[in-house]
This record gives sequence, C-alpha cells and structure tokens, in this order.
Amino acid sequence: MSDLLRTGTVDISRYLPEFLQKDGHFHAICTASSFEHEKIRLALLDLLDQFFVETATWGLDLWERVLALNTDYNDDYKVRRKRIIAKIQGMSMSTVEFMNRLVQAYGEGYVEEHNDKYYFSIYTTTTDVNEIKRMKEQIVYYKPAHLGVNFYLGYSWNGHINFDGKYTYGASSTLLED
Repeated sequence: MSDLLRTGTVDISRYLPEFLQKDGHFHAICTASSFEHEKIRLALLDLLDQFFVETATWGLDLWERVLALNTDYNDDYKVRRKRIIAKIQGMSMSTVEFMNRLVQAYGEGYVEEHNDKYYFSIYTTTTDVNEIKRMKEQIVYYKPAHLGVNFYLGYSWNGHINFDGKYTYGASSTLLED
C-alpha cells in the first residue's frame, strides 16, 4: 500500500524553487493546494482500506450485500468482519475447523463431533437471540445435509457457571431440526 501512495503529509511547496516558497502569494497557494491534496490522499487511503475485509469500515455494507449477509449495525466492525471472512472461507468444504470458525464469528464456542450418531454439537456462550438465529441459519446452510445439530447455549460448558437465582445452571440445549 505504501508503494502506491505517499505516506507522509503532503507539502507541494517542497517541489518549488526556494525563492518562490518565500513569496507570500505562492506560500498561500501552496498551503491551500497542499491541504486539498492531503484530503484527497487520505480519501484514497480510506478507499483502499475498503477493498480488504480486515481493514474495511464503511465498506463492510458492500461486502455484506455482495455475500448476501444480513447487516446488523449494532455489531462492531470486528464481529461483522468475522462473519464476512467466515462466509468467504465457507465457499469450500464444511470441515470441523470451518464450523468452529463459523461458531466463533458469533461469539465464543466450539463444535464437537458425534460421527457414530450422525450429528454434531455446538457449544456457545452467545446469548443474543438475533445472533443465535443468524448463527443457526449459517450452520444449516453450511452443514452436511445428513448430519443433525445440537446447540448448547450458556456458560456451564466452559467452566463458567451462570446461576439464575435458584442455583441452577444457566445452560440450555436445543436440537435443530431442518
């Protein structure tokens, strides 16, 4: 990126002979032109950032639209980037590693296989109902058709216990049916 555009602040007066830099009229013109040139340089750098998911900000909307992902403006850039990357990487085979990345795009969690019983379990600490809904949609989209899915929601699976006031575990299990 630094090879394409200059990295320092623009000062076009450095390209003029020294005696012109001392003239008040030329100095004012150079200052105004440098300011405008700097704004354009920064705008180009910002535009360049939008071409890469890892650095995109306002361009995340475009990435999500192209990949047919729902845009949730309540999510921060990090979460939205994880979802986009998971979708891009998902254009290949659905492996356990891929499913783990997909689950982690929506929070902490992991996938556990039960191949002998033709299903897998997803353990996640995600509690937001909309996030869970979107994660389930993505899992159903990418999972192999012959496998079932069991979701474990809550904190007790990872060593953290969530009490609800009656001293019971705050985890729940949901079997996903297609």
